[in-house]
Amino acid sequence: MRIKRVLILSGGLGWLLASQLSIALCPDLGSFYQRLGAADEAVSRDLSTLLDECYSNSEYFALLGAVQLNMDDLFSALENLERSLLLDPNNGSAAMDYAEILYRQGQVTSALEMNELLAARDDLPEGLYQVIRQRARRWSRSAVSLSAGFGIAAGYDNNLNSAPLGEQLTLTLSGRPVSLEVSPEFRANSGEYSSALGGFTRSREGVKFRSRVSGSFRGRFGNSAKYEMLQGSALYTLSETSENPRWNTFFGLDHLNFGRNSIFSSSTLKAVYRLAGLNNCSVYAAIAAQYQHFHKQVSLSGIESSAGSELDCRLPESPVLQRFGVALSALKNGATRSDRLGEDRAGWRLNLAAQRPLGRGRLQMQFTHTKLDDETGYSSIFSDGAKRQESLNSVYVRYLLPLSRLGRSAQLSASVYYNSQRSTIELFRTRGTSAEIGINWGI
Repeated sequence: MRIKRVLILSGGLGWLLASQLSIALCPDLGSFYQRLGAADEAVSRDLSTLLDECYSNSEYFALLGAVQLNMDDLFSALENLERSLLLDPNNGSAAMDYAEILYRQGQVTSALEMNELLAARDDLPEGLYQVIRQRARRWSRSAVSLSAGFGIAAGYDNNLNSAPLGEQLTLTLSGRPVSLEVSPEFRANSGEYSSALGGFTRSREGVKFRSRVSGSFRGRFGNSAKYEMLQGSALYTLSETSENPRWNTFFGLDHLNFGRNSIFSSSTLKAVYRLAGLNNCSVYAAIAAQYQHFHKQVSLSGIESSAGSELDCRLPESPVLQRFGVALSALKNGATRSDRLGEDRAGWRLNLAAQRPLGRGRLQMQFTHTKLDDETGYSSIFSDGAKRQESLNSVYVRYLLPLSRLGRSAQLSASVYYNSQRSTIELFRTRGTSAEIGINWGI
C-alpha cells in the first residue's frame, strides 16, 4: 500500500525521531513497518501495549496513526497523528498521513496547504516528492465543484410595465401648466404571468484563493409579448481562502430585455474589505463602480460609483434571526454624455436584509431605500424646470420550504415584492406589487 511505502521510505530518519529520552524509553519500532498492510489489526494491538513506554515518542504515534488510517479509522488516526506532530512538528510521515486524512474528510484546501508545505521541504526521501506532486494534481481536481439549478413559478403583477401612477401628466408649456391624458397604452397594466429561471455555479478552492463563476437567467412570460421580460447575469468572484475572508472582489455583467427589445446593460466592479470582527458579526468597507447603458435612450447612460460600509451578522443557532445585514453607501451617478437631462446625480442607499427560521423553512426579508437628486433642472416642460429629486423604497419577502419528495434540493418558493418611487416630476412617480409562487431545484 502507498502508506506502507511512504513509512518505509521515511523510517529511521532523524526527522522521525523525538527526544533522546523518548528513544531510550521506547523500544525500536522498525519491525512494525514490515507488517503494515498485511496485519494492521495485529499491529494496532501490539502498538497499543507500548503506549506507556512510547508516550513521548513522535514516531510511535505516527506509526499508530498510519495503521489506523489503513483500517479507515480516521478519527483515531487523526488524534494520533496530531499527537505525533505536537511532539515533533517536523515529522514528515505524520504530516503526509495527516494531509491524507484532511482530504478524505473533505477539507481539500487544508490538505492542499499541508501538501504544499511538504513539497517545499528539502529533507524528505526522494521517493516522496513524486507522491506529493501526484496527489497535488489529484486533489486539485477535487477542489473544483460545479452545480446547476432551475425553477418555475406563476405570479401576478399590478404594474407589469412600470408605468407612472397618474392618468394625467402636467407639463409646463409657454410658462403655463397644461394637463394631458396619459394614453391607456402607457398606464399601469396588471396581469398574471409565468416565469422560468436557471443558473450554474463553478467554484474552485485553492490554497490561497477561492474563485467562483456563476451565471443566471430569468424569463417572465404573459398574455402580451409587450410585457415579456428576460434577464441575464454573469458574476466572477475572487477572495482569499478562508471561512471568513478578509477581502472579496466581484465583477458582474447584467442585461435586461423587455418587450423583446434590449433595454439596459451594465458591468459592475466591486471590492469589499473586512475592517473588524465582532463576535458573530463582521464590518466591511465597500467600493463599487457600475457602467449603465440604456440601449433605446443612450443619453441616459452613466457611470455610478458608490462607497460605504456593510455589517454582516451570522447567528445560525438563534431561533429569531439566523442572519442579518446592513449596508449604507454614498452614490454618485455621472453622465457619460453632455445631453443627459439633469446631468449628474448624487445620493445614498440603505439596504437591510434578514433571514430567520419559520416552521420547516426559512423566511428572507429585504428593504432598500435609494435617494438620488439631479445636479441641474431636468427639463423646462416638467415642473417649470425643477430639479428631479427621487426616492425609491422596495420591500422583498420570500419564504422557502424544502420539498424532499420532489428531490434533495427541491424547495417551495413564495415571494412578494413591493416598490414605490417618489419624484418631484410626475413622470417618474410609480408603484407596483407582485406576488409569485413556484418550485425550484438547487437555485
